[in-house]
Amino acid sequence: MIESTYLAKKRLVRHPNPKLLVLRLEMSSDRCSRTLFLETYSKDHHDHINIFIHSYTSPVPYPKYSTYDTVDQIMGYCNGIVCIYDLGYVYLINAATRKLRILSPQFLREYTGRTGWSNDLPINVGFGRDMVTGTYKVILMYLFDRHFVKTEALNLKNGERRYVYFPISYGQLGNDKRSIFANGSLYWLPKPDVDFYTNQLIKLAAIDLHTETFRYVPLPSWYTKYCKSVYLWSLKDSLCVSDVLQNPSVDVWSLQQEEPSVKWEKMFSVNILSTNCLDANFWKLCLAAYYFRSTGRDPANNTLDQVPDDHCTNVLYTEKLGSSV
Repeated sequence: MIESTYLAKKRLVRHPNPKLLVLRLEMSSDRCSRTLFLETYSKDHHDHINIFIHSYTSPVPYPKYSTYDTVDQIMGYCNGIVCIYDLGYVYLINAATRKLRILSPQFLREYTGRTGWSNDLPINVGFGRDMVTGTYKVILMYLFDRHFVKTEALNLKNGERRYVYFPISYGQLGNDKRSIFANGSLYWLPKPDVDFYTNQLIKLAAIDLHTETFRYVPLPSWYTKYCKSVYLWSLKDSLCVSDVLQNPSVDVWSLQQEEPSVKWEKMFSVNILSTNCLDANFWKLCLAAYYFRSTGRDPANNTLDQVPDDHCTNVLYTEKLGSSV
């Protein structure tokens, strides 16, 4: 069923405002300790805490101006659990209960035994949940022969790893290789189609986490290869796409159905000029707009002043005390 604009906004009001988690890095003064933590932001400015994830120690100082000085990415979010990929480690943490599971580089270098796999770390990680069985799964992507992406689905309940067909090449994944979890699937936004005989982008790439099968999903009809600021995101577990350079209001298009045919619906438009008045559900959309706009933030001195524009290091989450991996 397709909701009206009024009903869609009313449904958001019924749900508690989510919090924004920002991935942070702290290096000790002697550069022998490197600590990862999540910092929380919410509409209630008093609810501002740091959530410890992991601390690395070294017998010698970490080199300056290296990868050790930069934090990696939040790769996914599902049902209260955040997935982080940093320096070869995958961290899965419930920010409410602090329950943490770590996948080590040694574990990630293992493979299914198929011919052609190297002993390298994944180039990309996705995370979501099988909506039929309730099982959480991690998608691991490995680069083969500098071009092909070899993909595995890791079942976090029984440890089983299975090969998944994924025909998108490394170059087609684009600069932001992260996936978005919604409707029981992971979705990727590939680079624009360079075919001069068509004005359409190639379709979304998707993996169903229950069947572990790949499929293509058509994009909205307005989406062309000339769109340079389109943001793929999730709103209340629904897949959404927006052109964040729209000004002052950004349209929110939601994927309503895929069978028997794909149907996108414009839910509403969001004015993102003032984050102080903006519903927290749209903070990520606002940060994506900051990221794509060269003119910087407008206006200044708002709720998200201390949050990096890099939307790859933050995520919206709602507390789920019963979720664990």
